[in-house]
Amino acid sequence: MVAALALAAAAAILGAAVAGRPAQRIRGLPRRAAAHPPALSYPAVMRVPGPWRVGLQAGHWRAEELPDEQYRLRDSTGARYGSFREADLNLEVARRVADLLRSSGAQVDLLPARIPAGYTADAFVSIHTDGAARPGVRGWKVATPWRASAAARDLRQALAETYPQFTGLPEDRFGTTFHMRGYYAFSPHRYRHAIDPRTPAVILEMGFITVREDRERLFSDPQAAALGIAAGILRFLSRNDPYDHSRMAVTLYPWMRVAAQGAELLSHPGQDALRLEELPEGTLVRPLQRENGWYEVMAWGSYRRFGWLSEAVLEPLPGS
Repeated sequence: MVAALALAAAAAILGAAVAGRPAQRIRGLPRRAAAHPPALSYPAVMRVPGPWRVGLQAGHWRAEELPDEQYRLRDSTGARYGSFREADLNLEVARRVADLLRSSGAQVDLLPARIPAGYTADAFVSIHTDGAARPGVRGWKVATPWRASAAARDLRQALAETYPQFTGLPEDRFGTTFHMRGYYAFSPHRYRHAIDPRTPAVILEMGFITVREDRERLFSDPQAAALGIAAGILRFLSRNDPYDHSRMAVTLYPWMRVAAQGAELLSHPGQDALRLEELPEGTLVRPLQRENGWYEVMAWGSYRRFGWLSEAVLEPLPGS
């Protein structure tokens, strides 16, 4: 069943891309446009046999309908530049992604800002467009929740592989923000109306509405963005074993602290990474994931920071 759906998915995506259909603009827009303590895990969710189920959230769509527990977000209408509105683009692209996925045999829930309590699916993607006043920014970025399963990280990687191929947009590699990782829909510990933490999930910023090159690319050809997103989701689904419950489990690591003087917090694993800052000895950190001798951590101090530290510079807290 999975193999057949994967073949159908590939045919649908490639057929749409090769067909040479003209770009379909959004109405009204211009044509140019060391030894460590053991980790704990949530138990895995049992999957019901059947078609893939995908949740697509159009960011900021119908935000006024958010529940009382999220009332502060009801006036969050998204980024804009003149008459260009993020919410319009998010919904247009999400609808196109839904059409592509349904043509490949998947069941799709097109979701507004309000998320059903404890929502579960084989994949969940929240679709957004970014805005920034600072100069020199461009491109897309995709992030998992703070506490992400291996499957969620695979979903992020799949989208990172396909989205730029269809859009031609660069990656804003160092732009992932604290608020993306802590997105309200990823926060069942704070809200009832959030996804189940074992649902593989990402939030995607498709590009910058405030940057001319990104804005023209996205608004003049939303189909390219939709193809890039749909292809990434289908790539993830065709590779993912929905019955490997360990891949959907969320690992919870105990608190640790920096043991070495002058440990460097990096943008990603590896010595070629951007040096974000130096953490003093004794800094408390919450590990989020472990990868080939590195930990992604949230660091506490005068403000919260996140990045990567070598496993060699960390030690468990006494008594943990």
